Amino acid sequence: MEPGREGGTWLALSLKGKAAVILNINGEVVTDASKKGRGFLISNFITSNDSIESYLNDLHKENINEKPYNPYCLVLFNLNNTDMHYLSSTKSTGPKKICTSDIIGIGNGGLEHPYKKVETGKEEFKCIIQDADTSKQEDLIEKLIYFLKSKKKCLPDDELQRRCPMAYKNLSSIFISGKDYGTRTHSILLIDGANNVTFVEETLMPDFTWKRQQFENKLICNMY
Repeated sequence: MEPGREGGTWLALSLKGKAAVILNINGEVVTDASKKGRGFLISNFITSNDSIESYLNDLHKENINEKPYNPYCLVLFNLNNTDMHYLSSTKSTGPKKICTSDIIGIGNGGLEHPYKKVETGKEEFKCIIQDADTSKQEDLIEKLIYFLKSKKKCLPDDELQRRCPMAYKNLSSIFISGKDYGTRTHSILLIDGANNVTFVEETLMPDFTWKRQQFENKLICNMY
């Protein structure tokens, strides 16, 4: 963990039904190490009593007035009713609620400028879910992990090439190989109709083996 960034994270959830994920946005500006750590935007939301709307509106005002963070897109969830809200720090339009489809994909180009691998991934993910047998959760987990390890190049991709002209070919697959920059972790969050939560995470270790952890619990139907 970088000094001053301790306590931040890119994904988190609480058993009260709050969840959040943050993504870096590629190709906007040169990363400024003096900016505030974005990982705290996740942990602060999870531990706060703010509503999703209030939290994102305050963040949007901060982004417009101060620009304290490197570019990001932030997705907040109410797991009790599947409400999903989105904020891009690079847009002046503010936060919005996005529940317009059963399958929503967001990558490092943001919601507004999806990479081809995001659009391709949505279709492949849809096929996995449609064919899933809810009584065979472990089979579903294995299929999702296999999907997340896909090295298939999704090219051509004009948007990805525009944002990352020197590296777009290597970045065009769902799984990115690389010692200095690449995929490090796969995370899967499953919630059934009885509010049972299964969280699975695979992390690439220094010896290039994968370590899997799985946690199970139950949602408390009260966000605040």
